[in-house]
Amino acid sequence: MKLKLRLALDFFLVIAVACGVMLVSVRFLTEDLFRTYVFSGDAEKARTYADVLGSYFDSQGSWADLQSNASNPAKGLAGDRVVVADANGIIVADTSGQLLKTIHPSRHVSHGIPIMSNGVTVGTVLVNSMVDSSLSGVEERFLRTIGLALVLAAAASLSLALLLGIALSTQVTRPVIALTNAAKKVSQGELGTAVEVGGLGEISELGSMFNQMTAELKRLEEGKRQLIADSAHELRTPVALIQGTIEAMLDGVYPLDMATLKSVHEETLRLSRLIDMLRELEIIQSGKLRLQLEKIDAAEVLGKAAAMFGPAAREKKISLVVAPIDPPCHVAADPTRLNEVIYNLVSNALNHTPAEGAVLLSARRDPRRPASTLLQVEDSGSGIPEPERALVFERFYRIEKSRSAREGGRGLGLAIAKEITAAHGGVLELGDSSLGGACFSVSLASDFLPLLKVGRDRS
Repeated sequence: MKLKLRLALDFFLVIAVACGVMLVSVRFLTEDLFRTYVFSGDAEKARTYADVLGSYFDSQGSWADLQSNASNPAKGLAGDRVVVADANGIIVADTSGQLLKTIHPSRHVSHGIPIMSNGVTVGTVLVNSMVDSSLSGVEERFLRTIGLALVLAAAASLSLALLLGIALSTQVTRPVIALTNAAKKVSQGELGTAVEVGGLGEISELGSMFNQMTAELKRLEEGKRQLIADSAHELRTPVALIQGTIEAMLDGVYPLDMATLKSVHEETLRLSRLIDMLRELEIIQSGKLRLQLEKIDAAEVLGKAAAMFGPAAREKKISLVVAPIDPPCHVAADPTRLNEVIYNLVSNALNHTPAEGAVLLSARRDPRRPASTLLQVEDSGSGIPEPERALVFERFYRIEKSRSAREGGRGLGLAIAKEITAAHGGVLELGDSSLGGACFSVSLASDFLPLLKVGRDRS
């Protein structure tokens, strides 16, 4: 069954049940209130009759001739059904003659109005409904008219409820139908599909989440295509060089000597490193990376990086310094992977720092994250423009477009560093350096966290 029809029918059913309950309740309540009203009116009449009959008893001294007088319309008693019982409950007068000289049930007599004579109860008078609870023809027609009016009102309410149910279900299902159609388009590959956000709160939120999902899917698809294109481009250069050199050697253009073979070998090594980096990035992003966590001295990590890149820094006349670390700081990390992160950051800093510049390595307690240590790599280069800071961690992204892989600019180092940091439960951020260039900050837990313990046990 269509959702629209189902909602309309459910709404109609709820209203129908409510109308049915209300109709029955109002019908019985109306009849009960009407009977009470009729009884109250008859009781008022009975009080009037009680006064007249009391005067009659005072003058006659008994009820001997009351029946004949009660039957006389001129006495004002013939318009109603009036029954008079003496003090013993024996009917001494009945305008209909049906109950005359019978003993009226005490439960009925108790509903009547007492007739007083000289302060003594000499009888009881009952009028109409006080004698017989059945309603007159006029009263029955009145109740039937009320019942018919209630039925017509209920029918009109149900008709209106059906129309409102259809309108409401249309309003509710319109965004759902739009979402369904959009989902079909997405399943067919149209990832740019978006829906107009509207409707009730939850429906509107669902629409927003759907648009976010499709936008993310589109971004991931574009990223996948870009990765394929960038990978093909990065692989094409070394492959072309290798192919061109070998063809030249076969054609006799290049001599078949050690220098030429060394050049080909270097290109194959670059190609192999690029493939290894892509493979490493895929392993990290797929969650297959296994970490061997240890508590590591931050000074030791930074010291190794300074020793590793010291010769390259001196060659470029760049000052590579480790700032004093006081108090000592530690991080819970995989030593090999942490070294890879720091080496990538230091290598990147040296590549973007001019001669006579400086690169500063430091570590301290992270003031923004409790129980965390902040490792920082700062340089005095030109820095990274604000619009490009969100892109530097993307694969194959280079700030200097002209920088080639031969010059160390593959555009994968920062992407790998960020993913490794995230695998440790840490954060890699980019900011401004006090030296005037860029500052890369790695925030890692100072000690083992429960999550990292689980990761270590699984590894």
